[in-house]
Amino acid sequence: MDIPVSPQPATMKQIEQERRSFEQQRRRIYRVAGVLGMLAILYTQYIIYIGTEESPLYEIIYTINHIAFAGVCFAIVWTLGQQQIPLERVERFMLFFFIFQSLVFNSIVPALLRQHLDNLFLDTIGDDIWFLLIVCVLAVHLYDLRRGALIAGIVYSLSFAIVVVQIVSWNMPGIDGEDSEHVLRAYLMGGALLVFLVVLAMYRSHIERLHTEYEVMANLAYTDTLTSLPNRRRLYEDVYRLIALAERYGQEFCVCLFDLDHFKRLNDTHGHLVGDQVLQEVAQVARLHLRAADLFGRWGGEEFVVLLPQTRLNDAQTALERVRLALHTIALPNVHAITASFGIAAYLPGDTSESLLHRADQALYLAKATGRNRIVLDSDPVEAWGV
Repeated sequence: MDIPVSPQPATMKQIEQERRSFEQQRRRIYRVAGVLGMLAILYTQYIIYIGTEESPLYEIIYTINHIAFAGVCFAIVWTLGQQQIPLERVERFMLFFFIFQSLVFNSIVPALLRQHLDNLFLDTIGDDIWFLLIVCVLAVHLYDLRRGALIAGIVYSLSFAIVVVQIVSWNMPGIDGEDSEHVLRAYLMGGALLVFLVVLAMYRSHIERLHTEYEVMANLAYTDTLTSLPNRRRLYEDVYRLIALAERYGQEFCVCLFDLDHFKRLNDTHGHLVGDQVLQEVAQVARLHLRAADLFGRWGGEEFVVLLPQTRLNDAQTALERVRLALHTIALPNVHAITASFGIAAYLPGDTSESLLHRADQALYLAKATGRNRIVLDSDPVEAWGV
């Protein structure tokens, strides 16, 4: 059984990358849907061409509409490939164009042209109800839940009301109402499906809000606000995890505490703003010169911690020597060379987090006491590993 790793809070860069990736996925999905839509329009026009019971005026109107609709679909597919055009603008255009298409050509025009009930039923189950549901779902997706649900409800209710009026006008002369019952049943089932989709959207919105709140709280709880490094709480959890791995699998690791030399004097001389800038530069430089597997964070004040998994003491010294030398390259106006003292301790069987960190702190104290700007190792821990 693996040792669980507590989740790392997402950085702003990761969030932006996920947002862009999701936007690209949506663009691809819309383009595929646009191509399928054009094929569906062509097939519908083919059905009209080979013969329909509707009037010539009906055929002319819908032939023109299908040509225009296919042209709009092609334009949308092309526009989605242009990355400089905001996706949200394209989505809103799609929504309002589809609402117009659904209300005018799927509801009002058939009613005015007194479409036969058998054709109305076939159109309803063939594409009208599904197109209407797509429009309503798109509305819920583009706006906040309350506004999107309101738009979807209004559009669906208007379409349903027009169909009811159309059915009533046909049934008043005593025409067989069997097809009208099927049409009403299809719209009622579509309405039930729409309500179900809105409930799912509400649930999804609630989950996303909780996830966002968790990410914000985790970022506040585990991240140092000045340097954006993991803080003491995060580092303690990492130490517990590495100790558990060492106890179970015998994996070596080292802990390093390093402290900036004469930092209080720097703060007193140049002020806390310069001191904060120094801490940020140290965090950036040290992170660049550590290995990808190393865990680095701010312990507090001018003190930092590096955890080096699966690393022997001598290898840890080599890795931290690169960091020590890299700190000398930091150049800030009116600030003398930045140096730091390092204390390194290797995990010994039976160590707790407190004992291990205490030994690293003692090594750091010795580095300070013997001249600063140097690395001091904990006293001979290698033999405890049996090597």
